[in-house]
Amino acid sequence: MFQNFSVSKKIYIPIIGSILVGLVVVIISSYLSMQKVKEKVFQSQKKDMTHIFKLKLDGKKKICMTNAINLSYNKYVIDALAKNDRNIAINGLKNLSKVFKEYTVFHNIKIHIHTANVHSLVRLWNLKKYGDDLSGFRETINYVAKTHKPLKAFEIGRAGLVLRGIAPVMKNGEYLGSVEFIQGLNSISRTLQKHNIYYITVMDKKHLNIAKGLVNAPTLLGNFKLATKKGAYDKEFFNDLK
Repeated sequence: MFQNFSVSKKIYIPIIGSILVGLVVVIISSYLSMQKVKEKVFQSQKKDMTHIFKLKLDGKKKICMTNAINLSYNKYVIDALAKNDRNIAINGLKNLSKVFKEYTVFHNIKIHIHTANVHSLVRLWNLKKYGDDLSGFRETINYVAKTHKPLKAFEIGRAGLVLRGIAPVMKNGEYLGSVEFIQGLNSISRTLQKHNIYYITVMDKKHLNIAKGLVNAPTLLGNFKLATKKGAYDKEFFNDLK
């Protein structure tokens, strides 16, 4: 009996050891396979979300440029600059922002008219503020004044980081100034949330000397200020990022 027990023990131990090794190999193999599947799904979702975001952003860029160019041919804009008369533009364009807000998804558009020497002539959203020199920090306007060519770009202003379309205003070959069509990115955030895609825009705190409108905005990761308007981003997502 002692010999039989010893023989069975010698047989069972290698078999049990082989089974355990096999189970470990299967578990590791299954885990690695699951990780590969998860990574593949993650990369696929990342690609889809990036594609959707790019489509929405490209659409806004086109709108910015198109509207800026259209405004540069607007009679009220041309006459206001040619005659240095703010009231012409104010009275002629006063309902434009209201129309955008009522009939489009772009609820926060702004129109800014600049003189040939890069000073503010009219901010349609803030009529009391005008006449200030923009040349010291608005390189996009400086570029248009120098080249007489339209452009679209992200640029930091007093309100924060926004998308701008700027076009030169010409009359009989003379450069009168420029007109700017400004959009935030809040509409993209609201649209993407319908697809369960969440994002926020942040700005480095070092730019607060220009973007004074974001001084009291929430801080993220210590060095960044939230640049997405309240109500246009998911609070749980923001808290998770924090």
